[in-house]
Amino acid sequence: MIGASTLALAGAVSAAQAPDAAPSPSVENVYTTVACLIEHGDHEMDRVLATVPGGSEARGAILHAMIGQCLVAEHPLGGPDLFVRGAIAERMLYRDFAAMNAPTHPAAPVFAPLPPDQVSALGENPRRLLAMLDIASCVTRREPARTYAFFGTVRGTPDERAAMAELAPAISACLFQGQTFNMTPPLFRAFLAEGAYRVAAGQPEVFRPSP
Repeated sequence: MIGASTLALAGAVSAAQAPDAAPSPSVENVYTTVACLIEHGDHEMDRVLATVPGGSEARGAILHAMIGQCLVAEHPLGGPDLFVRGAIAERMLYRDFAAMNAPTHPAAPVFAPLPPDQVSALGENPRRLLAMLDIASCVTRREPARTYAFFGTVRGTPDERAAMAELAPAISACLFQGQTFNMTPPLFRAFLAEGAYRVAAGQPEVFRPSP
């Protein structure tokens, strides 16, 4: 008969030999990977913000930017592409500008304002992404200093939530009548980063006015 102590020992050995659980994809890993790209001077990511959010070209640019030595199994990426765009924009904002009107490095290209016919030809998801980006750009223009300082806060902290609250009046002023705002801090941070980069780069408009 096999004793209880033997079973316990066998269980312990099996547990010790079992492979570690695979790491979970996360948005935090997106920021870690982008930080690595910045550190290594990878210029593929400079092309991402020149593509229209939600489009096929945008997806291809993100894949080219993220695949490489910085994308490792220990840090699987999580979340939709908007977090990648936001992480890239945030890191490049502090790389290229000492403040909103103080460039220290040539700005990366951003996509040109879209005319109404091009917007109408897009799917629902790209149009929604563009609308949120337009709000973020508006917020930045109203509060450039507070927007720039926002990215000095640590993600997921009370400081980040407090900085977002300070921008609440600007957010409200940038909404159309009847439009609602229900972004979580991570989503807001991602959109605000790209909106801020567009403003700093001198291309704040997302939509081209009708002729």
